[in-house]
Amino acid sequence: MSICMSGGIHKHTISWLRGIASPVSRSKASVSLLFPFAVVPASLLILALLFSGNTRADELGNAVRTAVGKADPSIVRLRVIGGEQSIDGEKVNEVDARDRDVAMVFQSYALYPNMTIYEKVNSLVTTGVVISDDGEILTSQFALQGNPEAILAEDKTGNRANLRIIATDRVRRMVLLKAEKKGDWTPASSTAGESIQIGQWSIALGRFYQAEASNVSVGILSATGRIHGMAIQTDAKVSPVNYGGPLIDLDGRVLGILVPLSPRGQGNASSGIEWYDSGIGFAIPMQDALKIADRLRNGKDLKPGRLGVKLASAGMFSSDIRVAGVVPKGPASIAGLQRNDQLVSVDGRTIERVSILEEAVASRYSGDSLTLQVKRGSESLSLKVDLMDELPVQVPPYLGFTTAKSKKSKESKVVPGADAIAKILDGAIPGRSNTKPVPAAEKDQTSAEKSDHVALVVVNDSPASHANLPARIELLKLNDQQTTSLSELKTALSDVTADSKVKVEYRVPGSTDVKVDEFAAEARPEVVTPLAEEVLAAIELTAGASSKLVEDDETNNDPPAAAIPSNGAADANADLQRKEMPLEERGKAVIFSSTVPSKTSPGIVILVSTDDVAEEQILNRWRPFLASHNLVVAVPVNPEKSALSADDIPLVMTTIQGIASEFKADLRRVVVVGDADQSKLCWQLAFGGPSPVSGIALTSGWISSAESESIDGSGYSVLLLTSPGDAQGKALFAESRSALLKTGFWVARPTEDDTERSVADWTVLLRAF
Repeated sequence: MSICMSGGIHKHTISWLRGIASPVSRSKASVSLLFPFAVVPASLLILALLFSGNTRADELGNAVRTAVGKADPSIVRLRVIGGEQSIDGEKVNEVDARDRDVAMVFQSYALYPNMTIYEKVNSLVTTGVVISDDGEILTSQFALQGNPEAILAEDKTGNRANLRIIATDRVRRMVLLKAEKKGDWTPASSTAGESIQIGQWSIALGRFYQAEASNVSVGILSATGRIHGMAIQTDAKVSPVNYGGPLIDLDGRVLGILVPLSPRGQGNASSGIEWYDSGIGFAIPMQDALKIADRLRNGKDLKPGRLGVKLASAGMFSSDIRVAGVVPKGPASIAGLQRNDQLVSVDGRTIERVSILEEAVASRYSGDSLTLQVKRGSESLSLKVDLMDELPVQVPPYLGFTTAKSKKSKESKVVPGADAIAKILDGAIPGRSNTKPVPAAEKDQTSAEKSDHVALVVVNDSPASHANLPARIELLKLNDQQTTSLSELKTALSDVTADSKVKVEYRVPGSTDVKVDEFAAEARPEVVTPLAEEVLAAIELTAGASSKLVEDDETNNDPPAAAIPSNGAADANADLQRKEMPLEERGKAVIFSSTVPSKTSPGIVILVSTDDVAEEQILNRWRPFLASHNLVVAVPVNPEKSALSADDIPLVMTTIQGIASEFKADLRRVVVVGDADQSKLCWQLAFGGPSPVSGIALTSGWISSAESESIDGSGYSVLLLTSPGDAQGKALFAESRSALLKTGFWVARPTEDDTERSVADWTVLLRAF
């Protein structure tokens, strides 16, 4: 439970403690359920204390007030002026030109006499904790993204001082600031690490609304070792009001620095704010924060360390952790790690499950070292790995082949249900470690008899088509490695790089003649290839053939190529169906699909930014592509019929689950389409938890570069349909694209100003390699 007040504790705190029924508004006090990691006996003790009489309530109120009084001199209010406060391609917290007095205040205090007064001034307020009498201050990175023009500290006595950024910890999301001039600074008193106990009282403080009084929220310390072992957890209400402020104990000593962190430890400096008012708040233990501050004093940012290794698929709790591949010239490769190595321990800790390795890497910085114990056959090795902040950019090879999934084929991939998504939102299970979209070249179909080949379709305007390969082939070998299954093809492809030569041994379906051709692989095209009608027809025929392999006695009802609708106006009269899928209290989904018979599993397109678009308009846009590209287009609608938000993630996931079940959809062709306002939602749908979403198409805006920095983008794609017109937007757009490419995403642009056609072709190319 938590007690939260604005601008002081006094009467409101004591009133709440004397009785939960006290007439205090929700903004002044709240009760929230304990997070599952909290200790039950501690919660019972709290309830007993609250109902044991006025005396104990008064004692606690006095203790809280005294503790806050002790900590207050070390807390400062920070005002951040200027800089690019950008989230997902849009500026935030802009102040109208009428309010340029903020900049005038800075000039009047002669702090920044030459500061430019913009027509629009960004102004953010946050909290900091003084850690030295030289005016060093630790705060959260939350309000300091970009390059602020000015940072002003205000203490409770009204004194002001301008600050400069020394360095930033990009792992634990903290920033070290220092005053430009010496002053009367009071360093905070901190607790010893061993004195932090689960179940003890914890008080979250912030200096947001006014400089002379702290905002107070009282709760218990509910867990330690959270977020890859980096943070302690409290159920006191933690929000932008007190980010950067201290979490203190009843003696006024600082337990930790409050920061927004996501349960997976990923994202940017804003990740984790969605946990506000949920009984989940995080703080970096003060002893750790002070050690980090010592490292930041040299003026160099602390960046996340990267290992550069891909792990073979294993169960969440499997202890058989093996290397599937290493990034060439990356840390693991330099240290000597090889494919098929079994990882036994990291820094002396046995790797009983993959999360142990993830935790070891996620909590360390670039330049830090790990010692890995590895088993290679019968040999045991000890390898020292020096982590890097950036891995060498790997350009995935593109040959120009695609596979076709038949409705009769089987896939190992499972669509998570809404209950699984709900667990992710509750932080009860880890993210998408076992649900990452499987690359195109992986087993997704079975046959009644053993095959000696993999059926492939050649994409137009690709390296394979330029080598004059026929539209459909049965691939027997790639670079002399057998390819009797997609898993074998995946292994053969792992040694292929862009610009490298590949030798393919194949035959044309229906023929026994074996042919050999050689051509160079290329990088994936930056522009979406407009698919030829012959390619779409070949995909349908290939899917029909694989369907026959599954059920030999099934009559071949494949539609002839001429019956497959074209991409043009002739599709306007294609048969379609509209249906509504009721999803109980979550809302509903309006679904459009074609009734043209097809053996191919359809792709799924989820439109998340159409709350103000007429249904007829949506249908007219997508009508030509429902049959030609075999798509099911869905519009999730929440009960309020308003713009979708993070609260509607279960609605979207349940929609995908329903479509996948009813239409036997292709789970490698699941994409979400949104605009700049929904870009963060699109990202959360792909990376917020178990998800089959492997493509994000943005009709405007872009993905913040900070979002992609800790994501392995292999097997994912982002389609950016428009680019900004102003210079600043273009720069941020280019930065976002570069960051996505570095982490392995396929970043594509449209060929022409036809959003629906580009998305339709792109959904098919997601299976291409």
